[in-house]
Amino acid sequence: MSEKAARALLGQLRGATKQLTLYPIDHPATGEVLAKLRQNADALSKDSVGEVVLSILGDSLYENRSLLAHASLEFNKLLRDLQSRGIESISFEYPVSEGDVYDLVAFAAGLSGDIPAGGTIRLNEGPFTRSELESDEAISGLRRSYARSLDVLRGVALALEVDEGFDLTGATWAVEQLVEQTLAQPSASLLLSTMKSHDEYTFYHSVNVCILSIALARLAGLPEDELKLLAVGALLHDIGKVRVQASTLQYPGRLNPEQWAEIKLHPQEGAAAILAAAAPGQEIAAVVAFEHHARFDGRGYPSLVYDRERHFFSRLVATADTYDALTTRRSYRRAETPNRALQVLLQGAGTFYDPSLVHAFIKMVGVYPTGSLLQLAGGELVMVTRNNDEASDYPDVVLVRTGAGESLEVPEPYSMQGRSIVDQVTPAGAGIDPAALLEVSGYGSA
Repeated sequence: MSEKAARALLGQLRGATKQLTLYPIDHPATGEVLAKLRQNADALSKDSVGEVVLSILGDSLYENRSLLAHASLEFNKLLRDLQSRGIESISFEYPVSEGDVYDLVAFAAGLSGDIPAGGTIRLNEGPFTRSELESDEAISGLRRSYARSLDVLRGVALALEVDEGFDLTGATWAVEQLVEQTLAQPSASLLLSTMKSHDEYTFYHSVNVCILSIALARLAGLPEDELKLLAVGALLHDIGKVRVQASTLQYPGRLNPEQWAEIKLHPQEGAAAILAAAAPGQEIAAVVAFEHHARFDGRGYPSLVYDRERHFFSRLVATADTYDALTTRRSYRRAETPNRALQVLLQGAGTFYDPSLVHAFIKMVGVYPTGSLLQLAGGELVMVTRNNDEASDYPDVVLVRTGAGESLEVPEPYSMQGRSIVDQVTPAGAGIDPAALLEVSGYGSA
């Protein structure tokens, strides 16, 4: 059974729990979401000889005995929500009844106390023991560090939302793990930084920026003790957005002056929150949050009243921040291709961005960064899995879609010798999730 099918089911479950908290059961949109969830559950359980079991073990999600490494991160918030409800496994038995689907979603959303026993959906009756699920393939240290960083950001955000204080102990611990894993597995870390989430954009974006910043700082020769200080600032650079109304952050069109003024306050809000939480020696994280939108030429926001140039950490994080933001779909614009994002950085070098850091960043990720989708002259669609060191060399790629238009569930290695690239396409345009494909290809298994 493919991870893609399981991810579809998890997406429907996440959407259904959200829908049920907003609209009643008799709302047409609610019925539609629940029907789609039941259809996905039916398809999975039927293909799995009548029953499929989703099990949660720590940071890992399993479909029967198979680890779903990518889905474990993609649906990290859903896993945490299910765990908070005491759910360790969900068993779907074909055919799944409509009433059981509603009971599951209502319980997962915290709207009911339990689900009836003996139905086609059962909780915590998984047939697999912990030892049967734990294996050498269990979620890696790098992925675990990513997941724990998400948890830290959620905790900090919750504290700020209720005007409670927090300290930087959790963030410091999380970035220490990320630094260790990124230095040990630089290529795998760059692969993992292609992870995207529309539902929790700020959190996933912040972890990606942290990984990219660590890798870029290492290339720039920053010692490890300074790397950790930089990483805290990178992880928390956007935390001030917690103070921005969700309706403004997710507004699908051009912001009006009041909304734009609210957005422009997030660097100050973030810096103030970090300063209040920082121990001596950690204040630089607040500087990064404050300066990450102030341009290289001194313009941008907020207006800086001091004469010195922005801190090196701030300039570095701004480069990584822009790249990840541009390559992620937002409510108000489509995602750009990695190559187009690099062009934007180049065009802004010397005005928006530090030119030395832009060129270092391009050297690090390559002309066609990992996860890039390239259209070839023969009609084939390939995905970059690794850039070679020499500029004249072709990148390593896998075939995603044949020239005849056939999509491959498991991409295959493909030679670029003699091939011509005619275009680079976005994941949305191709209907493809690069991070998930890297996973099933075996390149994102770190």
